[in-house]
Amino acid sequence: MARNYQVVSTDDHIIEPEGMFDGRLPSKFADRTPKLVHDDEGASWVYEGKSQQMSGLSTAAGQKIEEFSPKSKTFDQMRPGCYDPRERIKDMDADGVDAQVCFPTLPHIAGANFIELEDKEYALAVIRAYNDWLAEEWCGADPDRLIGAAILPLFDMSAAASEARRVAGIGIKAVSLPSHPHTIAGLKNYPDPSWAPLYDALSETGLPAEVHIASGKVDTSVLAKSAGSPAEVFVCLAPSSNMEFVATMLFSGVLRKWPKLKFISAESGIGWLPYFLERADYTHRKHQFWTGSRIDVTPSDLFHQSVYANFISDRAGVELRGMIGVDNIMLGTDYPHTDTSWPDTQRIIKEQLGDLPDEDRAKICALNAVRVFGLDHKPA
Repeated sequence: MARNYQVVSTDDHIIEPEGMFDGRLPSKFADRTPKLVHDDEGASWVYEGKSQQMSGLSTAAGQKIEEFSPKSKTFDQMRPGCYDPRERIKDMDADGVDAQVCFPTLPHIAGANFIELEDKEYALAVIRAYNDWLAEEWCGADPDRLIGAAILPLFDMSAAASEARRVAGIGIKAVSLPSHPHTIAGLKNYPDPSWAPLYDALSETGLPAEVHIASGKVDTSVLAKSAGSPAEVFVCLAPSSNMEFVATMLFSGVLRKWPKLKFISAESGIGWLPYFLERADYTHRKHQFWTGSRIDVTPSDLFHQSVYANFISDRAGVELRGMIGVDNIMLGTDYPHTDTSWPDTQRIIKEQLGDLPDEDRAKICALNAVRVFGLDHKPA
């Protein structure tokens, strides 16, 4: 049903609720259904011999910043909007947000925890069960407002392509891909020919791929820089982890061969992009011959064709939006993580975008996302 979208966030997260897998796995795997276990240490998902605690930093919405802690929580210590889609919508209403794109937590942001499972038949079943729950239960609460980012069985690109087509058929509007796939066991980096079946499927379905910062299994770009440093170093540098991904896509030739692909650099901010795009074009102009460049157009042209980036609070990027391309910028609220703008998103929009021309503000706040995710928008 068409609605008037004023604010669309393209970076938010789900804390998966207890029982989400129950009855969703094939009967042969029923006794291996992931379970949520509560104890004195908090809550943990248990599956295939793994015990995965839920970090308190992922469920910080509504807390004072002085209370932030990585210590695991039980569900009664979180805002219900973390795990209940109907309560999420109430929190979106309180923040003036019309729609959210929501990433997984349990499988990791791009599914690495499931992709690396040893039994690949089981892994595929768990991934499909997750996506079914995402479509039916999470997005099902209001498909016009909750946009799930599906995970894919990237250990088998033909299966990943099939799953992309399948989730598109059940109403999913996006997929989540890792920032550094080559850090996940068995995967190659994005230029590798093995990705071709998935690129074909994404081009065919029109599904955009959200690529969240620090979403490889071990994000070497960030962790290597911050090893032994204060925790703030990782938090500060995390957005930079997507610079390598964006550069890879621009110079690899992938976006020339598959011009319909759409990638969103999630939670990376945008203030770095003016220099980055200038540097990318300069690099191509000065070095294309000795490097044997795979592209025959400027990198910034490919960025404007296929790549988008979102921000939570980024005054520098907003001021330099013309050097990025207003059509390539989106918002994110990062609910319910520690960086979230909730419940102050409207204040940030007013402070950072209040003086923009109406057309620019409308594109950044909602209309770019409406176009990329294919939302049914009805102008006021």
